[in-house]
Amino acid sequence: MGRFLTVDSFIAQFGETEARQIAGTGDFNSLEGSQIDQAAIEAEIAFTDELIAGYVLARHPWVNDQDVADMPNLLKGLGGDITRYRLRDKESGKGQVSETVETRYKDALKRLEAIQQGKLDLPRDRQGGADQSDIDLPNGSSDVAKISGPAPQADAILGGY
Repeated sequence: MGRFLTVDSFIAQFGETEARQIAGTGDFNSLEGSQIDQAAIEAEIAFTDELIAGYVLARHPWVNDQDVADMPNLLKGLGGDITRYRLRDKESGKGQVSETVETRYKDALKRLEAIQQGKLDLPRDRQGGADQSDIDLPNGSSDVAKISGPAPQADAILGGY
């Protein structure tokens, strides 16, 4: 399975200061004395990767073959929002989930569901680790798994009509 997000891309999305706030180790009285716990972020990213895969791979199997650098920006953003929420929503971090973080998390899940249902397109907008100027929208006829052949019970159900 392809990776949707890395620790570095998560930190780039939300900034080093926030990453230290929600996944920092060391001196908790000041951010200067803390370090980012990369293992904690990596554990939440692993969960997020599996969650995203569950929503998108059946409809968009091409995503499985993408390098993390070429993952669509949409999935990187949604993955970041989910990971951020999960890092803030820890027992020891009560009160770290702001209304904005929670809203973005819930919106990310809604967007993943929309991708799963085919209501939201998943563009191929990255290639070679860089954004493309021309976005390649998926071809619905080749990107979606197809069911072919006659329905096994069709004759019995439709008999006499």
